[in-house]
Amino acid sequence: MELSRLKESLVQYFSSISDRERRIILLGFPVLLVVLYITTVFIPILGARENYQNKSEKLIKKVEALKPQIEELLTLKSRIEPLLEKVKRGSELDAASYVKTVARMVGLEVKEVKLLPGKVQNGIEADIISVNFKEQPLNRLTRFLFKLEISRYYFKSDGIKISDYDENGLVSGKVSLYFFRRVK
Repeated sequence: MELSRLKESLVQYFSSISDRERRIILLGFPVLLVVLYITTVFIPILGARENYQNKSEKLIKKVEALKPQIEELLTLKSRIEPLLEKVKRGSELDAASYVKTVARMVGLEVKEVKLLPGKVQNGIEADIISVNFKEQPLNRLTRFLFKLEISRYYFKSDGIKISDYDENGLVSGKVSLYFFRRVK
């Protein structure tokens, strides 16, 4: 009922205005609708699209900037994984006996092997092994260290103290090693 009343009032209004005013209203109303559409729908969509493109470009730049760091982390991971496997294997090993066995294999006579418990950090224990030797050829000592460091377990030499070097090329001294193992 109200719709018919609105229609009647619009017809009456249009009949009461001049032809020129009618043309202005008939042409102006669609122009007004187009302007409203552009200002309320089209321009905000364009703004949102431009904002999305800017954010997308920034994100791409950030990802490109992170690629070298990601590659470095992947390289470090590939280096660390074998060491972690060695640490895992060493959890059941009697390190002092193993060091003595490797010394015998390379022909190095050791005087004393001491295992000192080390620090535990992040579930990994770093023990210190002290190996004393007397009047041994230097090449056997280097072979001994090499065999330990490439073994199935994680040994890392900390230092060598040479206390005596004679004319025959024999050395006496002490080797300090770190032995890393996973704590149960």
